[in-house]
Amino acid sequence: MNTDLRHGFLALAGGFGKGVGRALLAALALAGCLAPPAAHAARNALDNRYEISVYDNGGKPDLTVDPIRLKSQLNVIDRYFDPANASDRCAYEEGAVGGYGWRRLMVFDVVIVNAGGGDLVVGDRSDPANPYAGAFYFDPCHGHYHLAGFSEYRLLYQDGNAAQVGRKQGFCFEDSFKYTDHPSNGYHCGYQGITSGWGDWYYKQLPGQWIDVTGVPEGNYLLEVEINIQDPKYRFDEGENRYPNTTRTPAEIPKRRTR
Repeated sequence: MNTDLRHGFLALAGGFGKGVGRALLAALALAGCLAPPAAHAARNALDNRYEISVYDNGGKPDLTVDPIRLKSQLNVIDRYFDPANASDRCAYEEGAVGGYGWRRLMVFDVVIVNAGGGDLVVGDRSDPANPYAGAFYFDPCHGHYHLAGFSEYRLLYQDGNAAQVGRKQGFCFEDSFKYTDHPSNGYHCGYQGITSGWGDWYYKQLPGQWIDVTGVPEGNYLLEVEINIQDPKYRFDEGENRYPNTTRTPAEIPKRRTR
């Protein structure tokens, strides 16, 4: 996701206006934030790590969401969306935000972890023999192909009822984080998959890696992420599926500061 991270920072800087945006980009560059990170650098920066136990799953993957990363990287921001900005237009046209101007966003990281003994192999979307070929679409905001409708993000009340209409998110699967000593088999957006014992990281700086909570009252909620919910004919066989496909974490919407 290194290219996506760079695009996410560029989009974020664009929302601040030209002068401030240039200054922000310069500061990020000096800090090394726009340089490609090591695959597991951010994971090593966490005090608490999600420990998985890879098990013999008949050669099949078992996918789950890293709950520690989800909780630790969740926050609410106010961001301005400019219709003259290409990235902001893309977010609006894809339904990632409900309008232009100032929007309130709940942003968070999602890491899809493969705890099964077999790799998730999605393959080359251009291969006509690929059983998942019909599920791919080109995401103009991210600049590459995603598997449609793989996950859904939802904001819930404490009782589990929906507080805000969720949004489905496509994914490009690749090895980003190392959770075990298993070596990576080198999956990337051209030949997609997740090695057993690895995770695919979607940064909160990416376009659409949020729920638009504009107008949602302040208070305590739950953020829910569910995965492997695409069209049934394209769903991944997770064998025993010991690890959950749905993850929840507490989420607070703070009082909005007066502008």
